[in-house]
Amino acid sequence: MILLTGATGKTGGAVAESLAKLGVPFRAIVRDQNKAAGLKSLGGELAVGDLSDRAFLDQALEGITKAFLVLPNVEDQEVMEAQFVDACAAKGDIHLAYLSSMESIPGCATTVTKMHVRIEEHIRNSGLNYTMIRPTFFMQLFIGSAAKIKETGNIVMPTADGTVVPTDIRDVGDVIAKVLTEDGHESQSYDITGPELLTLGEVAARFSKVLGKEIKHVSPPMSAYSDVLRKVGFPEWRVEAVTGELGGIAAGMIDHKTDLMDEMLGRPARRIDDFVADYAHLFK
Repeated sequence: MILLTGATGKTGGAVAESLAKLGVPFRAIVRDQNKAAGLKSLGGELAVGDLSDRAFLDQALEGITKAFLVLPNVEDQEVMEAQFVDACAAKGDIHLAYLSSMESIPGCATTVTKMHVRIEEHIRNSGLNYTMIRPTFFMQLFIGSAAKIKETGNIVMPTADGTVVPTDIRDVGDVIAKVLTEDGHESQSYDITGPELLTLGEVAARFSKVLGKEIKHVSPPMSAYSDVLRKVGFPEWRVEAVTGELGGIAAGMIDHKTDLMDEMLGRPARRIDDFVADYAHLFK
C-alpha cells in the first residue's frame, strides 16, 4: 500500500490522480475528511489525523511499503518532515519519495532550499530506501493569481529578468506515481523540469499569445511586494520564505533545465503554452 501526504494540496493531489489513472490503491493522510471528498472519489483510503502526532503516524504507516512526503511551507515544516522520516525508518522496509526542489543544493541561501537540503540529508542517513523528487517553479502558481491576471493583465512577481523553468504539476504527479509503482528508483535524485528556460517577461508573452490579449510581467520592488504579502495575512516567516525564493530567481538561482521528465514519462513535458490553454477559462 502507498501512503500519501499532502493529498488535498496541489502536488499530492496530482499524485493521487495519477495513481488513480493507473488503478493503484493508496492511503492519504488528511486533517479534515470534509475536504477529502475528491480523494474518496479517486478510490483513496483516508487516514484522518495530524502529522505532528507520532502515534497517529505509526498507525497510518501500518501495511505501507511506499510513501510520498510533501508538506506546505510552514514554520514547523522541517520538524514534521523529520518526524515523518523517523516514523518510516522505525517501520523498516519503506521506500520514501520526498518532494524537494532543483535549487536545493549545498550552499543554497533561501529558507526553503536550506530546509530541503537538511531533510534530504536526514533521509539519506535514515537507512530508508528513498527517491528525491526535485522539480522547479510550478506553472500552477499562476492559478493563485489568475483573478488578478484576468483583471489587470499583469503577472506581478519581483523576479526582474531572472529565469524560471515552468513545470506542470500534472507531469510531476505522473513522475512520482511511476516512482511509487515501479522498481529501480531507489537511492536516486531526480531533477525534473519543464522544457523551457524563460524570463517572466517571456512567460507573459506566451500568455498573451494563447489568450489573445496582452499580458505583461511587472516586477515591483521586493519591499513593496513584502508589504502586500503582510497585508493579505502572510506571517513573517512565510514572507521571508516567499521573498527569498523570488529574490533568488531574480539573482539567477534557476539557470538550467533538464530532459529527465521527457525520458521518465516517455512523452514531452507540458509547455507553458499548454498550461495556459488548459486553464484559459481562469485568465480570460
